Amino acid sequence: MIDFLHNPGVTEPFSSKRAISRLLFDFSIMVSCIKEHDNNKNILDFACGTGWISEFLNRSGFTVYGFDLSPDVIELARLRVKADQRLNPEKISFFDCDGHTLTSMKNNFFSNIVCFDSLHHMRDFNQVIAEMSRILIPGGRAIFVEPGNKHSTSKETIEFIKQYKKDDPTWIERDILIEEINEIANKNNFEEMILKPFLTPDMISYKLNDWLNFRNNKIAQQQYIDQLHSFNYEGRVIFYLDKKTI
Repeated sequence: MIDFLHNPGVTEPFSSKRAISRLLFDFSIMVSCIKEHDNNKNILDFACGTGWISEFLNRSGFTVYGFDLSPDVIELARLRVKADQRLNPEKISFFDCDGHTLTSMKNNFFSNIVCFDSLHHMRDFNQVIAEMSRILIPGGRAIFVEPGNKHSTSKETIEFIKQYKKDDPTWIERDILIEEINEIANKNNFEEMILKPFLTPDMISYKLNDWLNFRNNKIAQQQYIDQLHSFNYEGRVIFYLDKKTI
């Protein structure tokens, strides 16, 4: 018998070694970007991993399709449906495929695509975004939560590869340069990128008196702006791309 409650895949992100506050905060920003379409509730969880994003979206009422390259990881995602009776099994399904070739997915099928920490693992951004454009409805939206332009050389990434992926020559860790992605998207029938710059709750805090004086404190304002700018370019980026309607 499978022990669902103690399976690290099924209990992710709460069993993850990553900061839960960061994961759930980024998830909430991503959800706020979902574009409502009355006649289309289909959402693609791009490279869904263990499926926790798919689970949360399903519980939010969306019809979710998740895929990943690893069949083992997809099986973990399927176990979520068995582990949680609150999920609607008729509105969640999983596939095993490569994000560069979404041949099993129909043209103009999804209203939204969510890509949470996945694009930077892709070898060909142009091919991926072209496929996203193909399967999105006109006016559909692709939403991304990704690391920034110094990701591949960051201490965290280097330590992760050393510990988990040093023997996997196929593993990819790329930087996300928003100017590059915007240029690729424009060539693939998307509008100009929309950015959602935020600081996570654990990054900056103020004592009450400091916050009350914030609007008149030019030094504090500049410190906030500097951190906002740096983090939302080098640390992580949240943005979305709307497919053109014509």
